[in-house]
Amino acid sequence: MEDLATPPVEIEIPAPVRLVAPRVNCQIAFVGTPASEAPRAEVHAWLAKLGLLTAPMTEGRVVIEAVDQDHKERRYRVRMDLTMPHGVVTVGHDHPNNGAHEDIYVAIRNAFRAGRRELTAYSLSHGAPAPVDLPSSI
Repeated sequence: MEDLATPPVEIEIPAPVRLVAPRVNCQIAFVGTPASEAPRAEVHAWLAKLGLLTAPMTEGRVVIEAVDQDHKERRYRVRMDLTMPHGVVTVGHDHPNNGAHEDIYVAIRNAFRAGRRELTAYSLSHGAPAPVDLPSSI
């Protein structure tokens, strides 16, 4: 007698984007592009990577903006304002290392790399030693 049981079907489960606990005190806004969970998770992952540099942050605002509405040439800019105990650290569009980019994740990466430099300068100017646990690759 034949075995009529159906063979097991392999189901591929997609890997999660990045499981990072979101910072409650950081707002992420999208301008000119629909809000998406993956770029939002990328921002939270970068905030986590910056660790001690963003630990004293009391509030943050990150704006992801599509600057060209033509879908073939869409470029993204990221601006961030991180409120620290003694002032606001801002990385805007005019920062030399934060130009518009055609890949939203590269735009986020570039903004946070510029932000890391600004946060390090902020920490040093306010008497805190710069964290040494940050790899130079971020």
